[in-house]
Amino acid sequence: MQLHNQSDRFLLKLIIAVAALIGAVAVSSCLGSSSVAPASVLKYIAGARDGLTDTEILIIGKIRFPRVITAALVGGALACVGCIMQGLFKNPMADPSILGISSGSALGAAIAIVTGLNAMIIGEGFTGSYIGAILGALVTWAAVFFIAKGSGEYDTTSTLLAGIAISSIMSALITVMMTLHMENMERVYLWMLGTFSSATVVKTKVLAVVVLVFVPLLIMAAPRIDVLKLGREAALSLGVRQSRTLGFTFCVSSVLLAFCVANSGIIGFVGLIIPHIVSFFRVYRMRQKMILCFFTGAVFMVLCDTVAKTIVAPGEMAIGAITSLIGAPYFLWLLIRSRIKAEKRGVKA
Repeated sequence: MQLHNQSDRFLLKLIIAVAALIGAVAVSSCLGSSSVAPASVLKYIAGARDGLTDTEILIIGKIRFPRVITAALVGGALACVGCIMQGLFKNPMADPSILGISSGSALGAAIAIVTGLNAMIIGEGFTGSYIGAILGALVTWAAVFFIAKGSGEYDTTSTLLAGIAISSIMSALITVMMTLHMENMERVYLWMLGTFSSATVVKTKVLAVVVLVFVPLLIMAAPRIDVLKLGREAALSLGVRQSRTLGFTFCVSSVLLAFCVANSGIIGFVGLIIPHIVSFFRVYRMRQKMILCFFTGAVFMVLCDTVAKTIVAPGEMAIGAITSLIGAPYFLWLLIRSRIKAEKRGVKA
C-alpha cells in the first residue's frame, strides 16, 4: 500500500512538472524582442496557419519554437547529467563540468572562431564553432577516459582527478588563445557565456534525437547508481560492476554534454541546483529523480531564457549570467548549510 502511494505521489509530481513545462514553453514562445499573441501561437500549433501573417509564421516556426525547444532539451539534459554525477561521486556539489567536457567543447569552438572556421556553414546552421565544440568535447572525453583507465581500474577518484586536470589545461589554452587573438576575444567570451540565439530547426532536430536517445539510456542505468551507493563490494555481490557502470554513464553523459555545449555554449549551475530542487520534493530513487530532473531542468532553462531575451530587449543577456546569478547564491547556501550540519554533528558527538 505504501509503495502504491509513493507511485501515485511521483506520478502527481511528474504531471505537475510536465504541465509547468508546457506552460513555460507557451509563455516563452509569445515573448521576445517582438511579442506574438498567444492566439497566434495556438493557431500555429493547431496547424491553422491561414490566419497568420508570413512574419508570424517566420517568428514562431523558425525562431521561437527552435529556441524554446532547444532551451528545454539543454536544460533537461544538463539536469540529468548533474543528477547522475552527484549520484556517482556521492557529492552534492558535483555538476556536469566535473568531467571537463564543457571546457574541451569551449576550446574546440574557440579554435574554430579564431581560425575563421566559424564562418564555414555546413548544412542549415551548422557552423564551424558547432562542429569544433563537438570535436573538442569528444577529444576531451577520450583523454579523460584513457587517463582514468591508465591504472587498469576505472573509478570515480581517477575520473575526478583526470577531469579536473584536463579541464584546467583546456581553460588555460582558451585564455592563451583569447590573449593572442584579441580581435576575436569578445566573440569567444560571449559564446562561452551561453546563448540560444543560434538555434535553428535542423540543429534542434539533431539535439532532440541525441537527447531522446541518450537521456533514456541514463535513466535505464539509474538503478545501478542506487546499488553503487551501497559500496563497491556490496554492488559487486549484487551483480553490478563499478568500472563498467562508470564507463557507460560517463560515455553517455559526455555525448549529451558535447551537443548541449555546441548548441548553447557553457551554461553553469543547472546541473548543480536542479537535483537539489527535486530532492526538496522528497524524490530520492535515482530513476524517478532523473525523470523529474529532466522536466524541472527544462522548465528552469526555458524560464531563464525567457528572462534573457526580454529583460534587455531588443538586446539579449547571456543565459549563463542568469543561471549563475541564481545558482551561485544557492551553491553558497549549500556550503553554509553543510557546515552548520557538520558543526551540529560535532557538538552531538
